[in-house]
Amino acid sequence: MASAGGSPATSWKITPVLSGLNGPRGLAFDGHGNLYVAEAGMFFPISGQQFGVSQTGKVDKFSFDDGTATLRWSTAFNSLYDTFLGGGPEVLGPAGISAAGNRVLAIVSQSRDGVHKVTPGLAVPQIGHLFSLNHATGKATDVSDVGDQEYAWAGEHKDLWKEFPDSNPTGVLVVKVRPRDGDEGRRGPGATRTFVVDAGANTLSEVMPDGTNRVIAFIPNDPVRDSTPTCVTQGPDGALYVGTLDLVANLFVFGPGQSHVYRIDPNTHESFLTAAHVWASGLTTVYGCAFDRSGNFWATEMFQPNPAGPPGDLVRIPFSDPSSVEHIGLGSMPTPGGIAQGPDGSMYVAVGAPDTAPASGGVVKVTRTG
Repeated sequence: MASAGGSPATSWKITPVLSGLNGPRGLAFDGHGNLYVAEAGMFFPISGQQFGVSQTGKVDKFSFDDGTATLRWSTAFNSLYDTFLGGGPEVLGPAGISAAGNRVLAIVSQSRDGVHKVTPGLAVPQIGHLFSLNHATGKATDVSDVGDQEYAWAGEHKDLWKEFPDSNPTGVLVVKVRPRDGDEGRRGPGATRTFVVDAGANTLSEVMPDGTNRVIAFIPNDPVRDSTPTCVTQGPDGALYVGTLDLVANLFVFGPGQSHVYRIDPNTHESFLTAAHVWASGLTTVYGCAFDRSGNFWATEMFQPNPAGPPGDLVRIPFSDPSSVEHIGLGSMPTPGGIAQGPDGSMYVAVGAPDTAPASGGVVKVTRTG
């Protein structure tokens, strides 16, 4: 299957790579060409409860041999069913995944304090936590309780948004420290920094080596919309770029085109209230984002309207011209989630990310053909 966008000379081939996944959200490749997938899990509603929990969330590692994906390991995590958003079914679990060298990090959605406010006593020990995964075995080590820290921060800043306190960490990014970061001496050679976006607290924060959370930027709202930042990626300039879902504004108030991409200097001296600067606009319900090795920004539009079938699209924006948005894959990219560039140069996209039907998710490969 193929679709075209932007220039008539540009065409794309979209090929299925994986199927049978449950709520695939984040994607990442390590330096050896292995693919990691965060699966939110399966929908197991409990009568009379807003929240219910299972152990069907997963982080999977796949290797590629002659183009065929082979499962190497799968690590189970808490998965939370939620009917908070207007009573509709939602599954939250492992959401963001990132790899740098042999370091693999995964973030699990929501926060225990937020869940317990609605469903006291529900056993969700992994919800909202950041985990380091052994790249060879998949063994998970708890790094930080991001969710509860962000929930507390939002509670201390209730004046910023009418729905605070709230927390729902969805994206994680681990990057190698660059010379411009200016702290190699403190961190040592080969050191990394870790950043998390929280779709509930509307923040970009850095997870420090001791597990504490440092808020860098608040992604602003207006009176009718919740910006809902969902993804973070590093640009060619070393800055961080954050995409927003803006679900209510895009689908219910103004129509498509209400999502933004914000540029944030990770070493900023600005206040968290002013650190986020709009870099690109006119997108629709951004969920995943990544820069390719040529410097193009890619974003998945989870609920971009498609009159002929399931919603979803993919866009590409050249770094030198953020006003130029190329649409790729409408009609062939159902409800996409995370995105990552593979070692072959193709972009890999999770599809069926929010679907609650069992085994309805997958991963597709997007290759330029002309």
